[in-house]
Parts: sequence; structure tokens; C-alpha cells
Amino acid sequence: MARGALLAALAIVLFPSAAVAQRCPAGTSPRQTHVRKGESLEAVARRVQAKAEDLRRLNRLRSDEVRPGQNLRYCMPVLRGSSIGSPNRGKLQKARSIDPDGDRQGTGFVLSPHRSATWGTPATVAAVRKAMACYRSRCPAGRKGECPPVNLGDLSAKDGGHLGNHLSHQSGRDVDLGYLVRPPQGRGVFDRQATAANLNVKAQWAVLGCLLDNPLVKFVFLSGTVAETLKAHARKVPALRKYLRFFQNGVIQPDTEHLTHLHVRYRCPKTEPHCQD
Repeated sequence: MARGALLAALAIVLFPSAAVAQRCPAGTSPRQTHVRKGESLEAVARRVQAKAEDLRRLNRLRSDEVRPGQNLRYCMPVLRGSSIGSPNRGKLQKARSIDPDGDRQGTGFVLSPHRSATWGTPATVAAVRKAMACYRSRCPAGRKGECPPVNLGDLSAKDGGHLGNHLSHQSGRDVDLGYLVRPPQGRGVFDRQATAANLNVKAQWAVLGCLLDNPLVKFVFLSGTVAETLKAHARKVPALRKYLRFFQNGVIQPDTEHLTHLHVRYRCPKTEPHCQD
């Protein structure tokens, strides 16, 4: 036997988990279990949520016969943060918090001390953080209060599912953002309605533009008054005219409900097979 083949054989004997790791497909990791009294190979497969044929292959079994106490190796999917189901009927797996250090703030945004629904998919949290940092770069703080931090509202509960009075926000792909008005809303809360007269149009466009630059944004729900005010301003500003298409293609959804805040929904990433748009 060649030296390389001999070393490979010794590795399988001495380090079986390493051998399995080489044979486990991408997105899975090696695990071990013992056959319980009375279990067949099919029963073991059902218990560990694997296929019997995979157990035979990984453990080099010549038949389906197994004995109590026998050690069997199998591959388990590695769970990553993801959205499961739809925004109106879904849940979250391995959610990430928009406020991991609990300081109730981040670049360009703040949160109420009482807000607990700060969880989203890793993709959603990254997208929101990027949009808020973009807003802060386009609208630096210190301009006589013209560029206050954005009040972030609810994302989802840690495990997703029904959340308070929301009809959506169940699968980690929704987030509410308070309007930028004059004078500003209270820190972290939605305590003032936006009107054509009090909307801080330039700052609000800085936020909306940063959001719309992300192709994963599926919808932006906002009040009809705010939508018309922003559209009228964009028609006058050449740099903003590229965003007018979002008023026609259905991404921007005017309504009569979102009077104090806008609501952003993100699309399902291609890497999350159980997510439903």
C-alpha cells in the first residue's frame, strides 16, 4: 500500500469524525449517535433526521443490520440565521439583533429603551445598518438638528411569529422607521404624524434613497401625504429623479395607515430556501 493511502486509512481509524467531515456536504457538519435497543437503521435515520442510505454510506455498512450501542456517524445541516415562511405567517431561525450591545443606538439610528422586537435575519440587520450608515454619511449630524438619528421601531421577535398589533413582522424581514419631522419625534418613539408642512424632506429623502439603493427592498409602505410630498420634491431635484420609478413600479406603497413611520420589507435572499415572499 502506498504511503498516502496508508495514512488516509489510519486517519479514518484514528480520527473518524475528521473522515466524516470530509464526506459531509457543504452546509452540514459531522455528528455521532448510538443505536438504541430495538432500533433499526431506518429508525435511527428518522430519529436523527437523515436518510438510511446516507447512514450506510458514511458508516460503510454492508447491510441494514445494526446492533444496540453501535456508533453511527451522520451529517447534520448547519443552521444559519434565516427567515422561514412569510412576513404574515412565519418565524425566525437564529435571529440577529440590531442592537447586540444593548446601548439603544447605532450609526444614524436610535431605539426606545422599551423596544424588544429588535431581531431580524442577518441579511435584514446588515441591510438596515448599512442604510442607516448611508443616511448618516449623506446627512451628517450637527446641522442645526436637521439630520437627527432615525428612530427605529419593531423588526421581529427573537423567534419570529405574531408580534403585538402587527399583521406582519413575523419572519425577520420587516422594519419600521420613524419619519423625520420638525420638530423631531421623541427619541426612539413614533409620537408625531408627518404632514406636508412638517416633513423634513431633504433628510427623509436621504433615508429613503439609502433604502431604495438596496435591490432587496421589496416594499416601502408610507402615508399617501408623505409619498406625494417626497415625489414632488424628487421631480425638482435632478439627483433624486432616478428614484421616481419606485413610485410607479410598486416598491413604494402609499397608504392611510403609516402616519408616524414608514415600513420597509425586504425580499427573500436566494440563500434562504424556506423563506416566502
